[in-house]
Amino acid sequence: MELVFLENRKDSMIVELKGEAHTFPGLLCWALLKDPKVQVAVYEVPHPLVGTPRMHIKTKGEEPKAALKKALKLIQKELDSVNKPVSKIRASPKAKGKK
Repeated sequence: MELVFLENRKDSMIVELKGEAHTFPGLLCWALLKDPKVQVAVYEVPHPLVGTPRMHIKTKGEEPKAALKKALKLIQKELDSVNKPVSKIRASPKAKGKK
């Protein structure tokens, strides 16, 4: 994924998410809206087959890039927490051979 910043102001930003469709932008909106300083986090896809998602972010009291970084860290943390139990199950020697 490549981020292309189309607009970057003190309290708002528009960024294209090249190489993405709907899944990641939806997840990113969720993570951004967890931040109480983010007022708006929405995305649009101009054309459903060939469009590149554009994320619109509006903040209050925080730079949009900082909010974006925090949201990406939150996504990484959530993915790590999901991955840990799966790796422990696979590595457990007790799980082998049990029915």
